[in-house]
Amino acid sequence: MSEANATTGPPRAYAQWVTMVLKNSGSQDIKVKNMNVSWGKLYADGNKDNEISPSTYNDYVVHPGEEVRINGCGRENASSGTTGEFDVLDPTASNKVIRHFYWDCPWGSKANTWTVSNINSKWMVESSGANLDSGALGTITVEFLNKPGK
Repeated sequence: MSEANATTGPPRAYAQWVTMVLKNSGSQDIKVKNMNVSWGKLYADGNKDNEISPSTYNDYVVHPGEEVRINGCGRENASSGTTGEFDVLDPTASNKVIRHFYWDCPWGSKANTWTVSNINSKWMVESSGANLDSGALGTITVEFLNKPGK
C-alpha cells in the first residue's frame, strides 16, 4: 500500500487481525470456555466494526462435523493489535481442558505469537496457518479429533 493509500485505507489497527477456525472432526462435542481478550476486540465475520463480547463464545458448543470462527483485531484508530486466550474443553469428560490457546498480534511488532498448550491424550489437535511474522496473524485452522477408546 502506498503512503497516499495508507491514509485513506482502513484503520491501521484493523490490519492486525486473526481468525481462528475451530473445526470438530471428531464424534464428541467440544466446548469453548474462558475466552479473554486483553487487547483489541472480537468481531463478527466480515465486519470489524461489529464488535462481539468475549462472553458470546463462553460455553459455545461445537458439535461433531461443525466449526466456529472466532475473529479478533485491533481497535479502530488506535495503535493496538489483538491479544487473547481461551480453552477448549471436553464436555463428555467433566469439562477437562483439551487445549489452551493464546494469540498475540501486536501493532508495530515484527513478530506474532500463537501458542497451543496443555495435553489431553484423549484428543488429537492440529493447528495450521498462523503467520508468526509481522502483519496479521491470519486465518488459523484448529482441527479436533477425539481418539476412540480413550
